Amino acid sequence: MKNSFFAFLFAALSVPAFSQQSLEVTLGVGATPVNIEKMVLLDEVLGSFATDWGVVNGGLSAQYFFGGTDNIKVGAELKYHYLYWYSVSVPYGSQTIYREYSVSAVNVAPLVRVGDDAGFSFDFGPSVISSGGLKLGFLMSANYGLSVSDKIEIPIKLRLDGIPGIVFAAPVSLQMGVRVHL
Repeated sequence: MKNSFFAFLFAALSVPAFSQQSLEVTLGVGATPVNIEKMVLLDEVLGSFATDWGVVNGGLSAQYFFGGTDNIKVGAELKYHYLYWYSVSVPYGSQTIYREYSVSAVNVAPLVRVGDDAGFSFDFGPSVISSGGLKLGFLMSANYGLSVSDKIEIPIKLRLDGIPGIVFAAPVSLQMGVRVHL
């Protein structure tokens, strides 16, 4: 059944695929809501506690849309996320050890974009996340495109990613970049 669905999807999108190609590169910054204290409790030895943390995130993404219709496009994304950092106080006998962690991830995702590129659109899809192992997450974004010329646009996005792990992280970011229609 799965193979039939993907064969149908590939066949349906192959006709308009070459007239709908675009490449989009964006930079973003935001915050990563994550329960660091709970993560330390679950991941470290008994008696450990978080001493400090920062939840500002940043990222660089590249999206390639290769097919679809005027209002629905299909593509793929590669994204690097810097998610957050934290430091931990760990008891070790009569001494205390301090550790600091910086958490980042690389996402690979198939995408569906609903809406018009030069206007409002929405992206969504599952993502495979590499951060201390492979995990399955998701992404959603609301986009607005400012047209510069026939081939170039400036995308502005509000994006939410869902990243499972020891605790669930949900980075929210504002992104901006350039989109080129090929």
